[in-house]
Amino acid sequence: MRLAKWNEFGKFGGGRVSAALAHPLAHWVGGGIGIGLLLGVLLLVYWRAPASMDDASNVVTFFQIGTGPSDGAYFAWGGRLSAIISRPPYSGRCEPGGPCGVKGVLAVVKSSSGSVANVRAVATHHIQSALVQSLVLNQAKRGVGAFRGEKSIKSLRAIANIHQETVFLVAGRRAAIATPADLVGKRFAVGVKGSDTDYIGLTLLRAYGIARKDVELIYAEPDRAANMFLRNQLDAFLYVASDPSPFIADLANRGTINIVPISDPKSEAFLKEHREFTTAHIADGAYRFIPALDTLAVNIIWVCDARADTALIHDLTKALFYAGNRDLLPMGVEPAYGPVRRNKAVAEEERHQLMRAATSNLVIPLHPGAEQFYRQENILAAPSTN
Repeated sequence: MRLAKWNEFGKFGGGRVSAALAHPLAHWVGGGIGIGLLLGVLLLVYWRAPASMDDASNVVTFFQIGTGPSDGAYFAWGGRLSAIISRPPYSGRCEPGGPCGVKGVLAVVKSSSGSVANVRAVATHHIQSALVQSLVLNQAKRGVGAFRGEKSIKSLRAIANIHQETVFLVAGRRAAIATPADLVGKRFAVGVKGSDTDYIGLTLLRAYGIARKDVELIYAEPDRAANMFLRNQLDAFLYVASDPSPFIADLANRGTINIVPISDPKSEAFLKEHREFTTAHIADGAYRFIPALDTLAVNIIWVCDARADTALIHDLTKALFYAGNRDLLPMGVEPAYGPVRRNKAVAEEERHQLMRAATSNLVIPLHPGAEQFYRQENILAAPSTN
């Protein structure tokens, strides 16, 4: 199964968000907060492309990262990325073993309405990079879903997979739903109409040969779906989020839910046809009363335009996997409290696992600068000379 081990490296915790925000480089990055006054004027000048500002012997390269709402996970992940890649003038030298960004780069985190807006912003050169869900990238490339009726967007390139979101198929304990095939005749909530969750739900039903008329589809946001579920007005609902999920944990603690595995021959055929999905593993005991199981997931990909400067993207990718930046990685392992001692060989193997995950199951090509870095690290095979 593809990326079956990602969850070892894809955990996201509030403690690490705080650590990222407390990082010294966080003073140089922001989404209209820490440097809002400074960038209010400068972004009018630097909005369309990475630009430089000379001051005596120093050069500043502004690099924007489109994320999501300022109170959401995408914004927090963008904050980590910006702390990793930023190293503006006067920030001092990198300390041995400590974090180190790209010399002269000042990253700017921009809030947005989400992946669809981010795709359009990067494609039209309004921002230099963004975090985009793999489903949305695939829709943009094919001109379907949110991009139906529009010209397909094929100018985006990947820097790295930076996180994974798990597909939770939640069912009532008395609903007799052991596999997705058991949704026939059930009351099934698939999020807001036209949303990514709706797309996943309908795609999943088709994969299992279930017609829309064979289920009672209900459109509801997660909170409303959970309330309906607890009132026995739903049999199952779909939820897409990072694992572990406090939302799912709250329901599991009540002893009212099962999480339905999506792992059988039909799901394997589904994955071969839909590269925008991958696999995820939910560990035994991660949620109360829920055994270990396998399900689907979607990747969050850091993208840029195909015409972005090759040397810059190479250096940004290199910084992303620099050993001293490890504890800021959005897809990194939660650090222990206090000083962390790592066996050098083990740490290097974990770093390579992260890079392999970052390049796996991409729905768009890598940017040449990122590709160059991964080849240098022997993550990708050298191009054939034949």
